[in-house]
Formats: sequence, structure tokens, C-alpha cells
Amino acid sequence: MASKMPAAHDANDTRITISMAEQQQYHKPLQCEYCEALVLFVNAFTRQVGEDIVAVEPFFRLHNGYKHSTTCRYNVYGQVTVIAKESEGDIFAALQDNRYELRLLAVKKAVEQLRELAKKKKDPNSETVAGTAEKIYLEAKKRLGAYINSAQRVLKVRAACFEHSEIEDVLQLVFDGVHLPWSDFYFEDDDYFRCFSQVSQATVQVPIAVKGAVKANNIVNGRTGKFAVLNLARPSRKTDQADILDTASFSIWSPDLNAFQSYEVGQNVLAFGLWESGGIKESANKKVDSPIKIFRNHELRLWPVTKSQLCVVKN
Repeated sequence: MASKMPAAHDANDTRITISMAEQQQYHKPLQCEYCEALVLFVNAFTRQVGEDIVAVEPFFRLHNGYKHSTTCRYNVYGQVTVIAKESEGDIFAALQDNRYELRLLAVKKAVEQLRELAKKKKDPNSETVAGTAEKIYLEAKKRLGAYINSAQRVLKVRAACFEHSEIEDVLQLVFDGVHLPWSDFYFEDDDYFRCFSQVSQATVQVPIAVKGAVKANNIVNGRTGKFAVLNLARPSRKTDQADILDTASFSIWSPDLNAFQSYEVGQNVLAFGLWESGGIKESANKKVDSPIKIFRNHELRLWPVTKSQLCVVKN
């Protein structure tokens, strides 16, 4: 069980960074920084996501047949154990077989409570004194935000893994007593259409995590004012009609126009929370010479209630 690594040691025990490896300034074999496992360097490359080209940053990964030691900081079990021990409340539970349980219902309740508190704080008709409302909100935000932050730390570990199985062996997901597979909780762009179907058809909202590349960062005019919007790169798929193309349009919205100021086009982000379906909407292709005339957009939106629901991650 392992994650991608930002550095390694070479045969001379020199610490090799990504930039040094790109210039081949090292002597083989390469070894993990914190244990004796052999590693390989993977150069940067690009991949196609719909009409977009997404860059994959260089990294070090385990050599085939090797594993990190149990005490290595790149060992998935070790990382999850540290997060669980440092977390507050009952979001994590230790199981008997050296595994942990992440309770998603606690996270959902935290998101919903923060959302309601934010509404009350802004409500001019609220019976709560303005200063008191602000204090209650800030105290709750700190307490409930700790739940969300703990979940996001786990998701960063998953984002650095290559397969669901690398974290499934360590951490079980539970929502209201029902176990969920990681494949129904964590989605990358090659699985957006299944993610859309799951969210659209769900009878009960469950928090999920979506990883993707930022396609655009804009301020848009909505029906009730202006909003900051992060659009993710849109994967596509063919339909049974040659002039219609399905796209998965996932976006993150905020009434705070400065909310996404630090995010850049091309960055890979991880967005976690209660995603909402916007249905399937058709739009005309502005490229008149293209054989594709209509895009059939499968829309999902996330409205974060705290900054810790969104972060930059390595691809």
C-alpha cells in the first residue's frame, strides 16, 4: 500500500527532488526517503479529458514488487492511523483487525449544520442578536470543520494512491450503518458519468469526493447575483447520434467572489461534500464547422460551506 512521492534517495544517499530527477541528476537505484523500498521516477505526461489536455505532474512511485515498511510515512496504513488518532469527535472508529471506519453521516451532518448556521447568521429576521449569531457560527464552524478537515486529509491520501484497493484494505466507509465501497465515494474524471447517475438517482444525499482539473475560474451572473465558479475539465462520450456528444459538467460555486481566487486553470483539485444534480441540459456547439452540433451536459454542482472542502492535489 503506497502513495506517490515527491522525493527519493539515490545510490549515494543524496535526496533527489522532482526537478533533479527530471534532469537525471541521480545515481540508480532510487530508494524511498523513509524506508528501504526501491522506487521509480515517472516523468510528466499529458492525457485527454474530453476536449481538454490535462497535465500529469512527475512523481516517484514504488518499484514493482516492493512495499513501504509499516512505519514509513508513505505507507497508507500509517497515514490513515495518524489522521484517525489526531481527529476529534466520533468521525473515525478503530476496528479489531487493524482497520478504521470513516463515518460519513457525521460529516454530512457537519456540512448541513454549517449550512443552516450560515443562513441564520445572515437572516435579518433571526431572533438571535447579530454578535451572538456570529459567535455561535464561528464556534460551530471550528468544531464541525474539524470533521470535514479530517475527511479531506484522508481523501488526500486516496488521491495519491493508484487504486481504490490501496486504501480499502485500511479504511472502511460507513453511512448510517451501511458500508459503502470507495468506488461509490471517490470519483476521478474517468468515472464522472457514473458519479452523475449515482447522485441523480440517490434517494438520500451522501457526501462524495470528486477529483478533477480546473478548466475555468470565472465570475458569472446568476439569477440572484454574481457567483464565483470553478469549472472542471469535462470528459465526454459518444451517443447513438453522430451529431450529439455527452459531456460531464462538474462545477463548484460560491457567493463569495474571492472564494476561488487562489485556484488556477490546469490545477488538480479535490472537492468534497454534498454534490447536487442539475440534470441533463443541451447546448449548441459554437464551432459551426464541427460534426458535433449539440452537447448534452450532465451537470453536478457543489456549494462548499467551508474552505476545507476544496484543496489542490497532485495528479
